[in-house]
Amino acid sequence: MRQIIFVLEEEGFGALAGELLTEISLGREIEKEVYVENQSDKADLAETVITRVPIEETDQLRTAIDILRARLVLPVRAFVEAEKIANEIAGDGQVRIEFIDPEQRAATSPISTRDVGDTSVADALDALLMRLPNMIAPPQADGV
Repeated sequence: MRQIIFVLEEEGFGALAGELLTEISLGREIEKEVYVENQSDKADLAETVITRVPIEETDQLRTAIDILRARLVLPVRAFVEAEKIANEIAGDGQVRIEFIDPEQRAATSPISTRDVGDTSVADALDALLMRLPNMIAPPQADGV
């Protein structure tokens, strides 16, 4: 787990590292059946509630990798798929999806200059995430 936090902070993604630590500390969501007494007919009813349980230390790295994959890899792949669909509809040329900055009301620079349908960035990040559990732990930072 420390490997991911160390890399994120060193690369300027401290906010993402903080979010990741928060998610891990909150625990895993599970559904649990709770029986409540029904006053009207004296029968017990089962109600499903969602609760959080601690994530075992041995599972924290895998959970962190899954969270990063869901937040970084899957959106990039979905973006690439959206551009491919837009190109199929347009039929000619390369359609690029642009985002509008709401404050400046201007288009942002393109997300990618790669060919439409190129998932190499997502694939590289996914491969890195898969290698993380086997990497050597980073050097100890002051205060850690």
